[in-house]
Amino acid sequence: MARKRLPAEKRRESILKAAERCLARRGYYSCTTADIAAEAGITEPILYQHFEDKRDLVECLRHRTVKELSRYVVMRVLKQSNPLAGLREAAEAAFDFTRRHRSKMRAYYYSIPELGRGGFHRTPVDRLHHLYAAVSYMIEEAQRRGEATDDVNAMEFAWSFVALMEIVYIANALGLEVPFNDKRTYLDLVDRLLSSISTTGRIEG
Repeated sequence: MARKRLPAEKRRESILKAAERCLARRGYYSCTTADIAAEAGITEPILYQHFEDKRDLVECLRHRTVKELSRYVVMRVLKQSNPLAGLREAAEAAFDFTRRHRSKMRAYYYSIPELGRGGFHRTPVDRLHHLYAAVSYMIEEAQRRGEATDDVNAMEFAWSFVALMEIVYIANALGLEVPFNDKRTYLDLVDRLLSSISTTGRIEG
């Protein structure tokens, strides 16, 4: 029976999903384009019609994951009425997304070791800096509105907050045993951090 020919966009999507499953199971170095093609139910020549090589494929997968995560977090943050409540929502949304999409996030992190060896774009580093910039802006906005204390250094606090979120990203993706695996424990810490810079001593939505 002849293989059904998918439209280019659907075929590309099926390859990305296959790469995600393969990378999540085996990591970058052990997952070949032949493995990904077999996972997608196609031949390698068909895969190369859509992606230049494995690096191109993995980079596309990374960008897609970051875009999906960012969109999910932003959509939830926009529902909040003030910056500190927005940060609290961002932290919870990040936990929910990474817990719900463990395979997607595991594939993302399992391909990072190639970052310094294969000339990949700085996707993971750039994502951290974008997240840091967004958190800094929200803290500064809270200060302008009188909702956060003026004595807090927004940039230093932002890096601490981002580091906490990143630990949760990695722990949820890789199934690591850390104190923040439990959502309630994690959010309790988030609440304590944000309350410490709130002018009211609490986070109000």
